[in-house]
Amino acid sequence: MAKRCKGLNSKCFLFTYLIIVGFLLVLWMNNLPLMHEETREIPAELQNIIESPARPLPDFSLDTEEKLALTPSWFIGKWSFVTFTHSHCLPSCQNVLTTLSGLHTAFASKHIQFLAIGIDSGNDSVSELSNFLTAQKVSAKAVTASESVIDMVAHSFIALFLKTEYSDGSYIIEQEYNLFLVDPKGRVYATFKPPYNSDSISAMFFKLRHFYGRSE
Repeated sequence: MAKRCKGLNSKCFLFTYLIIVGFLLVLWMNNLPLMHEETREIPAELQNIIESPARPLPDFSLDTEEKLALTPSWFIGKWSFVTFTHSHCLPSCQNVLTTLSGLHTAFASKHIQFLAIGIDSGNDSVSELSNFLTAQKVSAKAVTASESVIDMVAHSFIALFLKTEYSDGSYIIEQEYNLFLVDPKGRVYATFKPPYNSDSISAMFFKLRHFYGRSE
């Protein structure tokens, strides 16, 4: 017959306690999946775009051209389109830049904003990135930060890029040109993967926003 634990100092109680702590530690190390299970019934047309569940952003501080810090609070209360780029990305990035320009024209609203995160901070100042975006007719706030901070932010968005340096001092940057949508709660809500254009993303954005209004 199994014996019940007697007293807080018993070996039985200690063993049970360690099992519970170990279980909670495993949950924490796996980002607490049981606490973040998807509870929304996502329409089929959104399943390949929407993040399931939406991912909260970590704390970070990005440098702006105005010498101010951009933190996750910048996203609160607005929809935000976000891209990761650098000022030497052409011609590979032409489509995402054209798409951002078209989206800004389509959504001339104070409730929708655009952000370009520079991934080549060692060679590309925030002013250079801002001037590049202006030359490409892209109305987006330019930000950058140290390499470690950019890596952390890119990881939270799942924005993939690789910088390869050569012995002669030259380098290349290869990346995925995904476009991200952050919701008014400051979470990565959707990811648009090529091929896309401003018309297709505009149409999908209205459906995402409608679903957001029903499910949040």
